[in-house]
Amino acid sequence: MTEPEVEVRPPQRCARCGAPILAAVTVSLPDQHHPELHRRITATVCPECDRHHPAREVQGVIAYFTLHEQVSDNETEAAGQILADWAQYVVAHPPTYGDDELDADIEQWERGEL
Repeated sequence: MTEPEVEVRPPQRCARCGAPILAAVTVSLPDQHHPELHRRITATVCPECDRHHPAREVQGVIAYFTLHEQVSDNETEAAGQILADWAQYVVAHPPTYGDDELDADIEQWERGEL
């Protein structure tokens, strides 16, 4: 498995509400049906949609970036730990993408929003 790729304040917007996202992490996970193969998934933290997320790792990202607009040199270690904890959470609890999400994406695409 490769190391997670974390991006702070990436240019894309939240797919759920359109707000700027705070961070995105891409992780490599074994495929459920073919464990020898890996799939890459990306999870994001939105300050609006994830405001009430129950995971402390997600709340840690929101809290950090509420207090700090960016990662300063003297905050690298603290921010790195918060983002690493979140990446581990994503590996343990990967986001799902089902029929409802696909239908919503198709509707957004048909409206020209994607």
